Parts: sequence; structure tokens; C-alpha cells
Amino acid sequence: MPVPELLRGAITGAVGVVVIAEPAPPEIIDPPQYSVAWVILAILCALVITALVWGTLRITRSIEKRAAYSKRPSDVENLKAEFLRAVNRVADRHEAGELEAREGHRELTGVMRRFVRRTTGHDVTSQDVSTLLADPRTRPVGELILALYEPDFAPASDAQLQESVRRAREVIRRWS
Repeated sequence: MPVPELLRGAITGAVGVVVIAEPAPPEIIDPPQYSVAWVILAILCALVITALVWGTLRITRSIEKRAAYSKRPSDVENLKAEFLRAVNRVADRHEAGELEAREGHRELTGVMRRFVRRTTGHDVTSQDVSTLLADPRTRPVGELILALYEPDFAPASDAQLQESVRRAREVIRRWS
């Protein structure tokens, strides 16, 4: 039986000694060539990552913008705050002794009439109380002004300006 060439060179030697065949001559191996597909894949990955970052920033900015606008008070809320400050100024002037209760009630009546005009657009500065009470939108203000007329026009009244200020604040806060 014939012995393969590699084994023949290893067997031919003294007894117990193994002789190995000579190694192949060294040769230079060219580096493997990269495919263009890898470059295209890298560019696509960069584009996808850029699009994801850009999209995330756009979405989060729009969410934050909407949140900021939703937290911003509406025009009605701004008007309420403005007229609450006006009512508070009347109360502060009364507590400082600059304003008597009768004049304070008169000023509260004017503040509430201006409040209705600014929030509804209807000029109620010259309307009588029965007209204010007849309209369901202005009924709470009409009831307050009716209560303010007694200390405003009576020769003497037990009504306290602090109570009238509290009621005016309630009407303004509940206004829709």
C-alpha cells in the first residue's frame, strides 16, 4: 500500500525519530478587500442616527412648547388676576385708613362692572341691577352689586368692607 507523501517524509528517519517535511516557502498574502457594501452601510447608519436625534429633538421641543402654552394662563385668567389685584388694592387702602367703607363699596361696584365689561364685552357700567340679574351670565355680579348698593347709598350700614371684598373675590374666581 502506498504511503502518502507527507507521511513518507515523516517516517523516513531513524527509529523513534520523526522527521518533519520542510515548510512551504513564505509568500505574501494580500489583505482582504472590503466590499463597498460596508461603506454604504456605515453611511446609512450615520444617516439613521442623525434622523433619530433630529426627530427626537423636534418631538420633545414641540411637547415642551405645548406644555408651556398649556401652563400659560388664558386671557380670562389674566383678567381675573388683574381684577383680583384691583379688589385687593381697595381692601389695602381701606385697611391703611385711606378709604372709608362707603367709598370702598362704591369702588368695588365700579371694579365689578368693569370686570363684566372686560370679560363679556357687554357694557354694563350704566345698566341697572335688575338687568344684571336678568342675564344668567351676569347674575352673580348683579347679586354682588345689589349687596354693595346698601352700604353705598344707605345713610348708615352695618356691612363690612372686608365681607364685601371677600364676596367680590369669590365672584371673580368663580367666573367662567
